[in-house]
Amino acid sequence: MFSNVFSKQLKIGIRNKSNVFWTLMFPIVLGTLFYIAFGSLFKSFVSEPIKTAVIYETADEDIKSQITDFLSNLETNGKKMLDIEVMDLEKAEKLLDDEDVNGIITITDNGRLLLKAKTNGNQTSVQESIVTAYNQSADLVEKVAAEHPDKLPEVIASISERANYIDQKDMAGENKDPYVAYFYNLMVMTALFGSMNSLRIGNNCQANMSAIGARTNASPLKRSIFQLGGFLAAYIVQTVIVFIGLAYLIFGLRIKFGGDTILIFVTTAVGSLLGIALGFFVGNFGSMAVSKKESILVAITLGSCALSGLMIGDIKVDIEEKAPIINRINPAAIMGDAYYNLNIFGPDKRFYECLIIMTAVSIVLIVAGLFLGRRNSYDSI
Repeated sequence: MFSNVFSKQLKIGIRNKSNVFWTLMFPIVLGTLFYIAFGSLFKSFVSEPIKTAVIYETADEDIKSQITDFLSNLETNGKKMLDIEVMDLEKAEKLLDDEDVNGIITITDNGRLLLKAKTNGNQTSVQESIVTAYNQSADLVEKVAAEHPDKLPEVIASISERANYIDQKDMAGENKDPYVAYFYNLMVMTALFGSMNSLRIGNNCQANMSAIGARTNASPLKRSIFQLGGFLAAYIVQTVIVFIGLAYLIFGLRIKFGGDTILIFVTTAVGSLLGIALGFFVGNFGSMAVSKKESILVAITLGSCALSGLMIGDIKVDIEEKAPIINRINPAAIMGDAYYNLNIFGPDKRFYECLIIMTAVSIVLIVAGLFLGRRNSYDSI
């Protein structure tokens, strides 16, 4: 019985030409416009060394010279990582306040480094990595020199090999294009718009909403089987649609999303599940007219995408500083974070957290939708 319901619901979803067309054309048309608008902008975007002020607390000239040379000669992919300038503390703090430098590195009396920065962006993360790696290496050399001096050459050689390995790694992520976030949000919006395709499932189980709903409730078929069959069919149709749109962006327009391509498609599939689950829940919620439920979904989708940066690229950063809780509950922001973390950091802990959150929210919406659908009862049909 389930397979029969699923196959028929799949045909209904495929034959819904209006939803299929607009859901497919949205990423293709808007993605092409983004490509035309932003394509030439990134060509002029150059990854420059991070401006860093250096101040001395130590009077040891050898330490000053060695560490300054170390900071000056740090490279990745043949490019300098830091653009350093030695100055006094007063000038350095003024430049930091004016955002003319990204951070202040202090060389202390004991030959260690301290970093002072105002932001937590990618450039600060690079500076923190450099300072941490240097201090750890210096501590290790001192400890070995004191306890096992015979192993000192071996340790220094090991540190040098590690430094060479790190230099070959691009610490700024696979795609430094600041405009790629617009394409992330475009796919997020496409995934969430799948809610329109699943809205009909819950609505068609309500006898007072349509003739299909009346026939469904009068049949011996369990509502849960009808709903789950329709949900699975809608999810498959929506996932195929968003995969086509994503493939057009990646392989057609050659947009570099960054990260493993398979994981990019996995992220999109999980986002589609969230979109379908949202529409499924709203479709079962209350006995409002379909037009009103569609308005609710449009408001949720557009509102969450606007807050995640589809219209204003930096708005998510501002929200993170002033009201971070919004980014934690905004489905578009969570899905966008998954793309971003995959690009910059790879499949790290935060990436998998985003996938788990989206999956958990989807399950909650599906269960809630089934519960609401079962509660509906009618005196007569």
